[in-house]
Amino acid sequence: MVEVQVRLARTEDREAVLAFCQNTWENKSDYIHLVWDQWFSEPKGRIFVAVVNEVPVGIGRVFMVSDSEAWWEGLRVDRAYRGQGIARILNSQIEEFLRENNIKTSRCIVRSEDQVMLGMMARRNRKIISYYIPHRNTPISTVESLSGLIFTQLNNSDFNSAWELVNSSEFYGENNCFYIGREVKWQKLKIELFKNLIERGLVWGIKQSDRLVSLAIQSALDRDKEVFWLGYIRGTKESLPILLLELRHLAFQKKYSSIGGFFPTCELLLNYLEKGEFWKSYTGVFSLFEWDNLSIAGNRENLTGSS
Repeated sequence: MVEVQVRLARTEDREAVLAFCQNTWENKSDYIHLVWDQWFSEPKGRIFVAVVNEVPVGIGRVFMVSDSEAWWEGLRVDRAYRGQGIARILNSQIEEFLRENNIKTSRCIVRSEDQVMLGMMARRNRKIISYYIPHRNTPISTVESLSGLIFTQLNNSDFNSAWELVNSSEFYGENNCFYIGREVKWQKLKIELFKNLIERGLVWGIKQSDRLVSLAIQSALDRDKEVFWLGYIRGTKESLPILLLELRHLAFQKKYSSIGGFFPTCELLLNYLEKGEFWKSYTGVFSLFEWDNLSIAGNRENLTGSS
């Protein structure tokens, strides 16, 4: 068994990390080389590096999406060192860091084709709380206006009705109250975040006789700035297909080349996406995992005490 140490990433790690990330998968390329510099410079993120004899052989990253939520991504291990517990060691060090900083909730997504990671999550008793499928479409230059329905950018005066829509059980779409933020990171759509998104002009909705019946929130994908990226959608059965059309038109007006997002596997919404000529940009499903960092620590203490 090799001796593994874990530390935070250093500038000089870049070359070695990108070298072993070239061979992450056999049939597709990795994206770490596209995001490494950004990841390294972001103050809310931490890249942990596993080293053997001072040579990087694995990485894992967490990003603090709020003061109580962490997003996990980029777990990679050099092919030459797989099967030696390096991912487990990285996970343990990251969990310890999050507990020390009182970050209670962790989340990540895993592709359905990634059986290795799905198996790892199952062994660690981490639960799937939702499923998502990414879709894309092209913008449209015109949209037929319907009598009594108004598509509009929401502002502070709409906050109460919009927040009621987010929390009501009468609507369809995102039912777990998650917002998919910048660079595809899930976080709870809490009231402070929602207010901020409205103030930034990122929330759009459809009103019927002055009643808000659906809304969507814009997000961003830095790796593909040509996409009008959606981070949240919810509404009535009748208004959702209209909202999707209006958003395609909005994407055209804003000069985006396409529109897309990760959509929850709500049957009604998926049917509307198909009828609206959205196509799946991934043929599988993304599983969203969530776990409590602090309860993990408590469970370990109980196990230690009983041994």
